[in-house]
Amino acid sequence: METIQLYKQDAYHKTFKATVLQCEKEKEYYQIVLDQTAFFPEGGGQYGDRGFLDEVIVFDTQIKDGVVYHKTKESIEEGREVIGTIDWERRYCFMQNHSAEHMMSGFVHRHYGYQNVGFHLGEEEMTMDFDGILTMEQLLTLEKEVNEAIWENKEVIVSYPTKEELETIDYRSKKEIQGDMRIVTIDGVDCCACCAPHVQKTGEIGLAKVISVQKNKTGVRVTMLAGRWALQDYGKKQEEVHEISKMLSAKVGEVAKTVAKLKEEKEKLEYELVALRLQMIQQKAEQTPIVDGIACMETEGLSGKEVREVCNCLMEKAEIGVVLNRKEKDEEEFQYSIGSKEQDVRQISILLKEQLNGRGGGQPKMIQGTAVGTKAQVEKVLMDWREQRDD
Repeated sequence: METIQLYKQDAYHKTFKATVLQCEKEKEYYQIVLDQTAFFPEGGGQYGDRGFLDEVIVFDTQIKDGVVYHKTKESIEEGREVIGTIDWERRYCFMQNHSAEHMMSGFVHRHYGYQNVGFHLGEEEMTMDFDGILTMEQLLTLEKEVNEAIWENKEVIVSYPTKEELETIDYRSKKEIQGDMRIVTIDGVDCCACCAPHVQKTGEIGLAKVISVQKNKTGVRVTMLAGRWALQDYGKKQEEVHEISKMLSAKVGEVAKTVAKLKEEKEKLEYELVALRLQMIQQKAEQTPIVDGIACMETEGLSGKEVREVCNCLMEKAEIGVVLNRKEKDEEEFQYSIGSKEQDVRQISILLKEQLNGRGGGQPKMIQGTAVGTKAQVEKVLMDWREQRDD
C-alpha cells in the first residue's frame, strides 16, 4: 500500500500524526513505514528529510514503489500512533535552494537553450550541470534576472495536469516520469516536472548567488547558494574580509588593492633573493678547483634552473663542468648537470645509468638527470668515460 505523501499536498507540513504500519530491521538500522508522512524521501537530486518520530531520530528517508521508508536507529512497535516532526530548518533551506535552481535553469534554457542534465542539492551547497558552456560573466547576468524574479515575489504553482493537458504544456524534464506528472510553474520564469517540495512564493528565497563555475564534460557545473545558505556564506566571507583587513591594517573596501600591492612587493623581493642566491652560487662555482680538467661541485636544495646556471659557470673555467645537487646533505640520490663546451658528454649519461642507477639524457654539450652515489663514484664514472673516449 502506497504511503500518503503529505508533502505533496502541503510542503509546509512540519508535524503530523501517523500510524506505524511496518518496522523492519535492515543491517544496523530500522526501516519504518507509516500510513502517511510529511517526510520528503530522497529524489530529484535532493536528500531525504530528517527529523523525529516521537523521540526516535529519523536520519534518512527513502521511497520505493510509492512506499516511504523512514530510517532510524531504534525500533517502533507496529500499530503505534506517532507524531512526526521534520527538521524544518534543513527542509526549508532545501526548498529555498531547489526553487532557486528551477529559476536559474529556466532562465538558462530560455536564453541559451541548454538543459539542466544534473542537479545535486547537498547539505551545504547546490550544483547544476548544464549541457553547454556558460561563462561567469553570463551567469552573473542570469543571477541578476533570478534575483529580480525573486523580489517580484512570484507564486510557485504546483499542478497535476492530465495527459491531454500535458501535451499542451511546454515544460522541462530531466527524465521520463511514470505515473502522475507533477509540474512546478513560476510564471515567466520556468515550468518543470519535479517531485520535491518548493516555497509558495519566490520572495521566500530572499537571495540567490552564483559561487563558481567549472567545465564539466561537454558543459559546465555551476555552484549556487540561495536563501539562508547564501546569507550564511556572505556572513562567513564578510568575517574573513574583516579579519584580513585587520591583518593588513587596511580598510575593508581596500583589501584587494592592498593584497595586490603586497603581492607585487613579494614578487620583487623574491626576484632579488633569487638574483643574490645565484650570485653566491656563481662565486662558489668560481672557487671550485679543477682536477684533470674537471670542475665538480656539490650543492643542495637548488632548483633545476640554478643547477644549469652553475654548470654553465663551471663549463667556462674547465673542460668538463659537473654539478651534483642533493635535496638534503646526506641524501644518496642527486640531480646532476654535466656539460662541456668542447666534448660530447652524452656517453656519460649511459655510464651513470649502468653504474649509479642514473636516469636522464640531453644534448651533446649538456646532460641532465638523476643518479645515486657519492662524488667519488661520479668522478670514477668520468674517468671511465675518458678512458673509453681516448681508446
